[in-house]
Amino acid sequence: MNIAQTVSFLNERLSANLRDATYALLSDSLKAKLKYVDPSEWYPIEDQVELQRAMAKAIGSEDSAEAKQRELGQYLFDAALGTFMRLVLRVLTPPMFLKKTSDIWPRMFSFGSFEADPSPMGDGTAVMLLRGVEGCDGVAAVSAGFIEAAMKAMNYGEVHVSYEPMSSDPQGSYRFVVQWAKAA
Repeated sequence: MNIAQTVSFLNERLSANLRDATYALLSDSLKAKLKYVDPSEWYPIEDQVELQRAMAKAIGSEDSAEAKQRELGQYLFDAALGTFMRLVLRVLTPPMFLKKTSDIWPRMFSFGSFEADPSPMGDGTAVMLLRGVEGCDGVAAVSAGFIEAAMKAMNYGEVHVSYEPMSSDPQGSYRFVVQWAKAA
C-alpha cells in the first residue's frame, strides 16, 4: 500500500514540474512497475527509497525535501486509516499509541523496528527509537510526519516531533522526541 499511496502523493501533492522531475530520476524498471501498481502487492523497500530519493533530489533543498517527506508521512497515515480507526484514536492517549508502534511497524515493513522508550515517557513527552533502517533515506522524516498525523487524529493539536541519528547504534538508527499538548 505504501508504494501506491506514495505514487498518489506524488501525483496529487507535487507541482507538475516537480512531479515530472521526480519521475525523470527514476530507473526504467521502477517506472515500468509504477504503471500498474497493485496496492495489495508487496513491493521491496528499495522501490520506496528510490521514489523518496528522486523526490528529494528533484526538490533540491534539504530542508524543503525533509518538509515534503514529513508531508508524505502525514499523507500515508491519512490513507491508512478508516473512520473506525479514527474513532479509536480519539480515545487513545499518546503513550498508549506510541507504545503500540512496535506492533504497527512490522505490519507495514519487513525490516527495522520502531518502539517507544518507556523510561522517559511522561506528561507531554515521549522518546521513540527507530532502528535497522540503514539505506532508507527519508524514513525518519516520513515517520515523523506519520506520528504527527496520528497525534493530531487523537486531538493533540500542538505536536512537535524531532529526530536525530543515534550515535550509539549502527547507522540507520534514530532517536525521536515527541512532544504534545491537548488541543482545546
